[in-house]
Amino acid sequence: MGIMKFIYFMCGQLGIMLLARFFFQWLIDFYSQGLPGINGGALLSVTLVGAVLLGFRIFDGVTDPIAGTLSDSWVKRGRQRRSLLWFTAPLPALGLILCFLPNAGHSPEVRWVILVLGLLLFFVGYTLYAIPYWSLIGDYAQGDEKRRSRLSTLLGLGLLIATAIGFVITPNLIDRYSYLNSAFLIALLSIPLMIAPYFAMPHSDTEDRFEHLNEGTTHTESLETQLKNLIMVLKHRRFISVICLFAGSQMSFTIMTAAAPFIASDLLGGQKSDVALILGPLLAVAIPCSALIPTLGRKLGWEKAVAWSCLALACVYLGVGGLGVDLIGSPLMTASILFALGGPMIAVLLGLEGEAISACAQEQESGIGIYFGVYNLIVKGANGLAIGLTAVLAEQARAGDPWQVKLMGISAGGTLFIGLLAYLIFKPRSAVSKVLDH
Repeated sequence: MGIMKFIYFMCGQLGIMLLARFFFQWLIDFYSQGLPGINGGALLSVTLVGAVLLGFRIFDGVTDPIAGTLSDSWVKRGRQRRSLLWFTAPLPALGLILCFLPNAGHSPEVRWVILVLGLLLFFVGYTLYAIPYWSLIGDYAQGDEKRRSRLSTLLGLGLLIATAIGFVITPNLIDRYSYLNSAFLIALLSIPLMIAPYFAMPHSDTEDRFEHLNEGTTHTESLETQLKNLIMVLKHRRFISVICLFAGSQMSFTIMTAAAPFIASDLLGGQKSDVALILGPLLAVAIPCSALIPTLGRKLGWEKAVAWSCLALACVYLGVGGLGVDLIGSPLMTASILFALGGPMIAVLLGLEGEAISACAQEQESGIGIYFGVYNLIVKGANGLAIGLTAVLAEQARAGDPWQVKLMGISAGGTLFIGLLAYLIFKPRSAVSKVLDH
């Protein structure tokens, strides 16, 4: 794969994560904003919005293994997985626009209908796109561990760039063009980016390899076979233990993404645009660190690197409870330095995620799609809980209690500790000793 093909592959992650970061960063803020002419001030109850989000995350998570199985079956029928990207890329973009469409001119019932339709399109579209796209790591790596590591790192880098755009550019977009117009611009940009990985397939013997993969396979799998594959994945202890680590890290990332506007405005007394000043240093550290992830994964091992990064990042997030004081310069500078400390750990967690899942799938010689499907099932359920918790804390914060914002950061650290504990419980004792003894 040449450098342009690696860039094309990363564009898919950049596109889908532009949608996801905008969604998770601004949805709670959008529905909690005080608007004239609305009883209670907010468009909808933020607590109820959080509860609906939790329900959709659970529903969406249940469909993930199905999407993974369908993705693998698509390949076994002699088709290329990458062709699915053309059909699925527009769906989450349209869902994002609908989620930010309600306004004060709509009745509460109409606002709820539009939001629910938007959530359905966003989450189902996200799943139908993300599972085949992430599974391309295995297809494009073609058994080359070094290439697989690079592709996995590019997933993390794409997410970091999308997060940088979300934290640095979207606050100014919203201030200038409104939530809805900003969502429309992000959606319009994301679609061609999400299609780009189609053109990243390696040259040379690629076509022959895909034909070879399909030799000797049936064109369809029975429901019984699909269920057996699912049960096999759920019994893979190493995979489940690793999922616990990433569930904790993804929950923490979701909480802190949604908490950023509240930290800037409610805790530090700034504006939405100050999100860039708070989290910009974190990304300025994390993005360069991404270049070191493949080397770190080979030297230390991806599992050790992920476990220790979870522990270190948890300690950083617990420090959010002390924000609001001028410990180092101003309160804003203190917050910026604190979050910058988490940059290397975030780079590791995001950069090794794809490699971890594809490595577990390779251990069992099973379809990579169903592994990513089960991964999404568990992580999305955990993220739903994170969103619901953040929504409750956000409603209390907007009522004038800054400690609720501090609890967001403390909760983010807590999810990392819980993920680590679950990892130690599920992981075989001998493997745990190897991680802790390093």
